[in-house]
Amino acid sequence: MRTGTTAAIRCATFAGLALACSCASVLDSDGPRTAPPAEATTNQGAAVSYSHPYTGVTLIARRETSPRPLRMNIVDVDLKAPGLRFRVTPRCGPKETLKQTTLQFLAEHKAQVAINAHYFEPWPPPDPDDGAADLVGIAASDGTVYSPFESHPPKAYAIHTNAPGLNLDRRNRAAIVHRGTNAFSAAEHVTLWNTVSGNEYILSNGVVIAADTAWNNTPSPRTAIGLAPGNHLILFTVDGRQPGISEGLTVIEMARLLHDDYRVTDALDLDGGGSTTLVMDYPETHVVNVPVGSNNVPNSLRAVGSSLVIFAAPARRPTSIQRRE
Repeated sequence: MRTGTTAAIRCATFAGLALACSCASVLDSDGPRTAPPAEATTNQGAAVSYSHPYTGVTLIARRETSPRPLRMNIVDVDLKAPGLRFRVTPRCGPKETLKQTTLQFLAEHKAQVAINAHYFEPWPPPDPDDGAADLVGIAASDGTVYSPFESHPPKAYAIHTNAPGLNLDRRNRAAIVHRGTNAFSAAEHVTLWNTVSGNEYILSNGVVIAADTAWNNTPSPRTAIGLAPGNHLILFTVDGRQPGISEGLTVIEMARLLHDDYRVTDALDLDGGGSTTLVMDYPETHVVNVPVGSNNVPNSLRAVGSSLVIFAAPARRPTSIQRRE
């Protein structure tokens, strides 16, 4: 069945908790399929590994001991590679989207890589929770723009007014986009195709512009997306709230690391905390990082308002290199 048909059926059958009908089968009875972390209980020093599971896609798994124990994952996507395609969670349900875990969204679409994206409301979720969500910031899926730039964002202590988005057009051209003449348009001469937004523009033309606020200065699990020279897209996650294993980054630390180590020139801070999730379909469908989606319990997943998936061709010869520092 085509993914578009699957998504349409999922929306059409929405009624109360019927949201779960198309998704339950992608979770094991014992929880999410999660790749075991390199260090399950202790941090034994800095290490990095590189793998090339798909054409144009490199996964970097990195562990550090400074400035605190950290477990990070970086996906470097060469947008020039053949066979690449992207999709953001489409509009669905009585609000803007129906919440799914990032793992569920990847499995439903049979994609290869997925990362969580927008902040969403209501948060905290209501009880009972019907699964419907409104995204915070500009959102588009396959050319349908369904969430506007936010002129009066919720949680203004964290989310900036009219925070920019990152757009991937039909030809995989990536660009940072700002609010245009109305809240559903971009100032740049681009077609909004698959567009994500976060709470803040943290790197602009190689300069760290993240705000120096209490919200940003608390080390936390974080998700970011950015652009690097040579037409590369960078996806980033760092685990947190796991004392002695991975304790997270501040936003400014993350922005500097993206620029200094991965040549990122422009980046957005996406939804983080318990939402931070990276999923990959190689060698089998699994969660790459260690999320704390439910009550800060490691390896628990949160249903989020949106995710970004990547469709990619298998690498001709998948490779993996590990190095301890």
